[in-house]
Amino acid sequence: MKCIICHGEQISQAEVFEEIPVGSDIVRVPVRVTVCETCGERYYDRATMRHLERVREDVARDRTQLQVIGKVLQVS
Repeated sequence: MKCIICHGEQISQAEVFEEIPVGSDIVRVPVRVTVCETCGERYYDRATMRHLERVREDVARDRTQLQVIGKVLQVS
């Protein structure tokens, strides 16, 4: 497989985090996807996309357990 962006040939599986915005918060979802090691382009299969859609729906309906892992602070 060649990357459609940079045409690089170093493509591998990697765990990445997708971010789902929820109000002023962000939910990080770990997923395994194919990634170009040269430019970072990500390739998602259908099952991964469905998983992300389900997580987004569950978070929106408050049907999932979320773990607090840090804070974002803003200077006023």
